Amino acid sequence: MPILPSAAAADQALWAAKQSNRLASAGNAQAAAASSQAQASQARDSKAKAVGQQFEALYLRQMMEEWLPKDSDSLFGEGTAGSVWRSMLADNMATTLSKSGTIGIAQMIFKHEPDGSKGK
Repeated sequence: MPILPSAAAADQALWAAKQSNRLASAGNAQAAAASSQAQASQARDSKAKAVGQQFEALYLRQMMEEWLPKDSDSLFGEGTAGSVWRSMLADNMATTLSKSGTIGIAQMIFKHEPDGSKGK
């Protein structure tokens, strides 16, 4: 077995250390990439959920404005103030119902397809 000079042994040790550092940093990069992909997926899911809730609120707002009585001045007030109060009530009710998830339109929009992909 040949005897290596101390400088050559130090070079080999340095080379081995660099290789292990390179492999470790590659593993960390893969973990970071997987983590960023998971965060991006969560961000897309939360944005899709928010858009679904906004659509549900819009739909419910239109329905509420049709359901609320139009000629009840004693309930909402007279003139422009009455129509603003009526509109604000419909908006608040629709937003609250949408955020509570009791109607389920947003969940239908956000629902996963049977094969695992998102509906588009």
